[in-house]
Amino acid sequence: MMSDDFSVFWRNNEQASALFYGLLARSEQEAYDDDFLAQLAAYREAGGDAVHADIFAAQYLLANGDAENAAVCAERAYRKRPLNPAVWNVLASADEQRDDVLSAAIFRIYLHRFTHTPLPASLPQGLNAAALARLTRAMNGALNAPLAKSRAMCDGDVLVFRPDVFVGEYVPITTPEGSAAYWCGTYSDGGFLSDRSYMMADARSKDWFHDNICRDFPFDLQKAQEVHTAVNIDVPEGREVLLPIAGTKPLQELIISTHTHADQLAYLGQWFYSYMRLSAPTTITCEEPAPFAVGTPILLGHSARRHKLVLNILVDALPWNIVRTHFSEWMPNIARFFSNGTIFDAHFSTSEYTYPALPAIETGRYAHHTQLFQADASHELSRAFLTLGECMKDLGYYTAAPILATDSIYNGTMRGYDRLISTVWNLPSGIGAERAIHHIEAFGEADLFTFLHLSDIHPWDAMGFNFHTAVETHLPLYQRLFAWEKATASVRLPDFEIYKAQFRAGLRDVDRNIGMLLSYIENHYEDDEYIVSLYSDHGSSVFTPRRDEDPLDIIGENSTMAAWMMRGAGVPRGVIANELTSAVDLYPTLGALCHFPVASDIDGNLPAVFGGTARDAVYSFSLYPGQTFKLAARTATHALRLETKDVTQPDGTADFAEACVGIYPRGHELAAGCALDSAELQAFFYPRARNFIREIANNGELFCV
Repeated sequence: MMSDDFSVFWRNNEQASALFYGLLARSEQEAYDDDFLAQLAAYREAGGDAVHADIFAAQYLLANGDAENAAVCAERAYRKRPLNPAVWNVLASADEQRDDVLSAAIFRIYLHRFTHTPLPASLPQGLNAAALARLTRAMNGALNAPLAKSRAMCDGDVLVFRPDVFVGEYVPITTPEGSAAYWCGTYSDGGFLSDRSYMMADARSKDWFHDNICRDFPFDLQKAQEVHTAVNIDVPEGREVLLPIAGTKPLQELIISTHTHADQLAYLGQWFYSYMRLSAPTTITCEEPAPFAVGTPILLGHSARRHKLVLNILVDALPWNIVRTHFSEWMPNIARFFSNGTIFDAHFSTSEYTYPALPAIETGRYAHHTQLFQADASHELSRAFLTLGECMKDLGYYTAAPILATDSIYNGTMRGYDRLISTVWNLPSGIGAERAIHHIEAFGEADLFTFLHLSDIHPWDAMGFNFHTAVETHLPLYQRLFAWEKATASVRLPDFEIYKAQFRAGLRDVDRNIGMLLSYIENHYEDDEYIVSLYSDHGSSVFTPRRDEDPLDIIGENSTMAAWMMRGAGVPRGVIANELTSAVDLYPTLGALCHFPVASDIDGNLPAVFGGTARDAVYSFSLYPGQTFKLAARTATHALRLETKDVTQPDGTADFAEACVGIYPRGHELAAGCALDSAELQAFFYPRARNFIREIANNGELFCV
C-alpha cells in the first residue's frame, strides 16, 4: 500500500507477493492439494492479481482433470492479459486435454516464439484454409499485412511454413459479425490492369521481396465476398451504388445483366479492383472456372446527419514543440488553412512510436488497455472497443484509407474501414494528396470518412537510406558523412544534422502537397460540409542534443509533444488552444462533432474548447517489453518522471517497487539538480500517476515459463 503522506511513491503488497511465490513453489512441485486451494483463496483475499489467481486456479483444475473449468479460468485471464506466456501455457494444456488440437498448437506456437520452447512434436494435419490462417497469424507478428513471413501451408501431408502474401484471397484478420472480410488486391492508379499481379505472382514467396522490395509495393484491401459463377447486386429503387469488383486471372470475362439492358461483357484484371456504377438490380456472371471478388456496394447520396467529408491526416513523427515557433514559416499552406480552425498548442502523444500510438488515437484508449504494445505478437484489438472507423461506418460513411502503413491492419485497429491502400513503408505526401483528391472525385457522391498516413518527415536509420536529393546536394561534406556503426531504432536516432535536414525537406514536401489537398477542399466544399484534422502520433528524437554515451530520453518533449489541429463544421475558428490534450482525445472530439456514441470508459477526454473539461494532466509512456517502463505525467508547469528498475514483461506489466521517481519543472525534465522536493506537488502527482500505472503493476510477481 502507498504512504498517506506521499513520501513514498509505491510499495508492493508484500503479503500478496509471499502468497504468490508460495503458490508458485507448490505448482512447480505439482502440489495441487487442499493447502494449495487455501493459499489461493488467501492470495485473492490479500488483493492478489486476478490474472495470476486465475492462472493458479487453471493449473489446479488441470491437475485434477477438469479441463473445461480450467479453460474458463484461463480464458478469463487471457482477456485481461493476452500476451502473458503463463496464460498461454495453461490455455494450451487445457486445449490438449479437451482434444482441441488446433487451439493448443496456436498457443504452443506463441510459447515457441516468445519463450523459445520447442514447437510441438506434431502439428495438426489436414487443415482447412481457416485453420491454416490461424496458424499463420500465430507464427507472425502484427506488422506488414498482407505479408506473412511464415505462412502455414500443407505440402502433401506435411505442415510447412513459407513466406507468402495474402493477395488474391482473404487476409487472415478476425471479421466482426455482419462484416465482410478483407480481400486483397494489388493497387495502381492507372496503367494496365494485371501488370502488378504478374510481378506479385513471382515475388510473393521470395525472401528478397519480404525483406526489401515490399516497402514500396501498394496493396488494395477491400471488404469483399469471393464469388463463384454468379452474384445478384440489389440496388434500392431511385438510388445508385458503386461496386468494387476484382478478378483472379488476367482479362477475366464477366457478363453484366440488368432488366433494362442487353447482356454486356466486362473485363477484370487479376487481383485488381475495378468499379461499376449501378442504378438497377444487376446480375454478374463468370462462365470461366475462376472466382472473382465483389466488394461491398457503396451507396451514393448525402445525409443531413453527416458531413460530406471527414478527413484525418496523420503526419508521422511531427514534433510540435520544434515546429510551433516556425509554423507559418515552415508550413505556410497548412498554417494558413488551420488558422481558420483550432490549433492545440499543448498536445502530447501517448507513446514514443507508432505501433501503440495509432491504436490509442483510433480507440481513445491507452496501450495497456488496447494491449497493442508488442508488434511481434499477433494479438488483435478486443471487439468490445469500437474504433473510429467502425463508429463512422455505423453512421453511414464510406470509410477508406487511400494511403496507409501496414502496422495496424493485422491487429484490428483499422477493421472499420471499407478500403485500405497499404504500403509497408513508403507513404509520401505527394502520393497521399493525389490519392485523396482522386478518392474524393471518385466517391464524393457519398459521405466520406478518409484517413491518410504520411511518412515524409519520419526519421530512419541512415544505414542504407536514400536521403532527399536536396539534402545530399546542400549539406557540406562534414555533415553529409559521419561514422555511425550500429543500426538504430528510429526513436533513438542521434541529433545529426543530416537527419534534421531530411526532416526540413520532408516538411516542405508535406506542406506543399497537403496544402494542395487543403486548397482543393476549400474550393469544393463549404466550411460546414467538412471536418479536417491533422495530427501526429509522436515526435522525433533527432532534435534532442546528447553525447553518444548519453541515454536518450525517449519520452521527453521532443519525442512526445505532437501536433493536432482541426478545421470545419463545429470547430471554433481562429483559436490557439493552450489546454493540455492527449492523442486519445481525438476520438471523443470526433464523437462530439460527428455525433457517434462514445463509451464512458475510454481514456480520451473532450477538450474544453469543444465544451468538455480541460485536463489537469497528460500522460506519455513507454511500454516496451524488455526495456524499463517509463512515464511522464505533465501539467502546464511541471512533470512527474518515472522509470522502473527492471524491464517490462512480455505481458506489459512491470514492477514499480524500486522505480526512480522525480518531479521537475517543465523544460528541465530529468536535468541534474532540478528535481523538486515539494509535498504539494507530490500530493498532486502521486495519486494520478499511481492510478495510471495500477493496471500495469505486477507486484514483482513473475511466472517461470
